[in-house]
Amino acid sequence: MQCNNVTTNPKGLLQLQGSLSSMMSSLYYNPKVAELMNTSMGQYLNGHPFLALAVLVFGAMATVPIGLFLAFATITFIGATVGFILLEVFLLSLGGVSLLCVLSALAILAILVSLVLGACYITSSNVLNFYYSQRVSRYRVTRLAPATNITVMEQDSLTEKKMMMMKKPKGSPRFKKLQRQ
Repeated sequence: MQCNNVTTNPKGLLQLQGSLSSMMSSLYYNPKVAELMNTSMGQYLNGHPFLALAVLVFGAMATVPIGLFLAFATITFIGATVGFILLEVFLLSLGGVSLLCVLSALAILAILVSLVLGACYITSSNVLNFYYSQRVSRYRVTRLAPATNITVMEQDSLTEKKMMMMKKPKGSPRFKKLQRQ
């Protein structure tokens, strides 16, 4: 029985070696592999098969951690982007509300200032109208200049006499003379 096993093992090994050799030749003649093997690194790895195997095993084993790291980096980037967008939306909303409050306060302040300035304007115009109406009442309109639309005013003698009566004391001879006219 043992003798039988010994004879079948080399046959299986020979078959395995043949299939591996055909697979290696097809891989070796692949254009991308042939390009890699023509480089200095490919020549070095061809001369040192154990090192080539170690690089191949390392590359195969490193794919899982590298894949996990890239997935973590992608998820973190997406989360940070979404968080940043949400933070920006929150900050812009907060800034918009603050701007709305400031502009509302400025509108109220502008209304109050315009009310105060309007009251000052109305008061000063009434005071000036009262003052100048007393000065203008001494004059009467006599004619309009035809070409210029300018009003020509001459001093009214009756108004002037009335003003003088108010200014002079009642006991003066001139006041009595004005009263008789």
